[in-house]
Amino acid sequence: MKKTITALSLVAALFTASTIPAASALPAAPELPAACAGLVTDFAAKLKKAVGSLVPVPNVEAVKPLIGDLLGLVTAMQNAGCLPTPPVSAPGVPLPARAAEYTGPADQCLPVVLNLISAIAGLGGTVLGAAGGPPDVGKITAMLTLVLDTAKDLLGKCGLPAPPGGLPALPGLPVQNS
Repeated sequence: MKKTITALSLVAALFTASTIPAASALPAAPELPAACAGLVTDFAAKLKKAVGSLVPVPNVEAVKPLIGDLLGLVTAMQNAGCLPTPPVSAPGVPLPARAAEYTGPADQCLPVVLNLISAIAGLGGTVLGAAGGPPDVGKITAMLTLVLDTAKDLLGKCGLPAPPGGLPALPGLPVQNS
C-alpha cells in the first residue's frame, strides 16, 4: 500500500511538472491586420502635422481639421481590428461595421485607447477655445505632449507597429521612438 501511494505521488508530481510549463507559457501574440501598419503611419503623419502647426507658434486654423483626422484614424484602427472598442451597454444601438475584431491584450490596450481619445479631444478643446483670442501656448504644448505620450503608450501596450521614423516629438523634447 505504501508503494502504491509513493508511486501515485510520483506520477502526480511528474504530471504537474510536465503540465505547468505548458500552462504558464504565454500565448503567441495575435497577428495584426495588414491595414494596421498603414493606419499607424497615417496617424503618425497627422501627429507630425499637428506638432508642426502648433509649435513653436500655434496656427489654430491649420490644426482644426487634424483633430478630426486623428479621431477618425483611431476609429479606423478600431474598425480594422487594430485596437479594441469600448463595450457598449445601450441595447438596440447598431454597432458600426468592423472589418476585423481586435484580438490583442484588451486589458492593457483599452485604457490607453480611451486615454488617447480623451487627450485628442482635450487638445481639440484647447485649440478651439483659442479661436476667439490668442492661444495659450503653454496649455497647447501640455496637451500636445499628453497626446504624444499616450500615442507612444498605444504602440507599446496595443502591440502596434512603430511607424517609419517613429512618432514625432516636440522641439526641445527627446525623440519618441518605440
